[in-house]
Amino acid sequence: MNSEMKVGVFVLAGTILFATAVFLLGDYSFQKFYPIYVEFSDVAGLPDRAVAKLSGVEVGKIKQIYLKDDKVVVELAVKDGVKIYRDARFLVGSTSMIGSKFMQIDQGRAGAGTIKAGETLPGDDSLPLDRALSKAVTSLQKMVEDINGEGRLARDLNEVMQNLREITANVNDLVSNSQPHAEKVMERLDSITSKLDAMLDKTDAIVDKVNRGEGVAGALVSDQKMKADVTEAISNIRDASVSVKDALGRVGGFRTYIKWDYKFEPNAHSSKNDFGVKIYPREKRYYYLGAANTINTKDTARGVDYETMNTIDAQMGWEVGTFDLYAGVLRGSGGFGARWSPFLNSKWDRIAFLMEGSEFTRNRDIKGRLFNKPRYDAGVDVKVNKYISAGARLNDMAETSRVNLTTRLIFEDKDIAYLFGFASLGAMSK
Repeated sequence: MNSEMKVGVFVLAGTILFATAVFLLGDYSFQKFYPIYVEFSDVAGLPDRAVAKLSGVEVGKIKQIYLKDDKVVVELAVKDGVKIYRDARFLVGSTSMIGSKFMQIDQGRAGAGTIKAGETLPGDDSLPLDRALSKAVTSLQKMVEDINGEGRLARDLNEVMQNLREITANVNDLVSNSQPHAEKVMERLDSITSKLDAMLDKTDAIVDKVNRGEGVAGALVSDQKMKADVTEAISNIRDASVSVKDALGRVGGFRTYIKWDYKFEPNAHSSKNDFGVKIYPREKRYYYLGAANTINTKDTARGVDYETMNTIDAQMGWEVGTFDLYAGVLRGSGGFGARWSPFLNSKWDRIAFLMEGSEFTRNRDIKGRLFNKPRYDAGVDVKVNKYISAGARLNDMAETSRVNLTTRLIFEDKDIAYLFGFASLGAMSK
């Protein structure tokens, strides 16, 4: 092979390699595509040449992204033969929180018809995962700053604590005024119980002598009517003793807790409060009565809030193992709930999970939106200490799925429990 031929072969090989590189880098393909244009308000960093996936399967790519008036237009090249229905959703997807972005297409219904080549469609401007998480963290940070600083939550908390102090002071005055009389009643009851026990001992001795026929009492054994009267009297004395002991147990057996929940909804830019009293008449059984979603109706709303305001809660509950089960009125409607504390009574007892269901026959319009599915809520709470906990809830998951950030304050009030005990004693005496 002479030198001219070698040069020719070298030039030909270089030309083929150069053409191949241009073909690959220039994104050329023998596959046929048809164009679709999608308009967004914000594409959140979606790059050129990113892929387009239909129901998770790659069906095309992004040719270019440009501005048109106040919209961002994304030109898609979709493979021929791929049918995308007219009610499909176009949104910016992400492979992970920090992964690459792509055009996500959620397929629609076949009955809606097929998108034609060259059509312009609206995109879904829902926030991507990274921005939604950043927004939630910012809202949580603002809530924490509000708790630590002089914001609205801090002012509300100070006002609530001041009201609680005034209520407790009034209860303390009431208890201190009634305490001397209550102490006399307790001393009197103790004296009666002691005398009843002594009387029962003596009665048992007498009955024993009667059964053996000793002394004067033994002579009464032959009188059947007298024997029946004595037996009935003894039975009545025993019943009275049991009733007195039960009454004393009721006076000291009540436990009462005052609970306040503060809830902030970032989407509606609004906050609400729940107040109530939790009463334990006996171990692992309680009643709860309070007000739910309380707000000042004169405040100006800054967003759309679908909650029913200023309602009541009235529930009966049972504590079974690590579960707290309750049913009754939830936010003014019938429902039930369960609270699970997986690490109850251990050093890790700080976290609890919540699930509630209510409004099972709901079918009404709220602020222009139809609600016809039952309401289901789920959440998690983390204890800061035995008085304060914080957490998050996902409300009305079947309809709006609104996130709420919550703070709870709960403490035991023994003075109120003392009053409930005496009220129960008074009810028994009627």
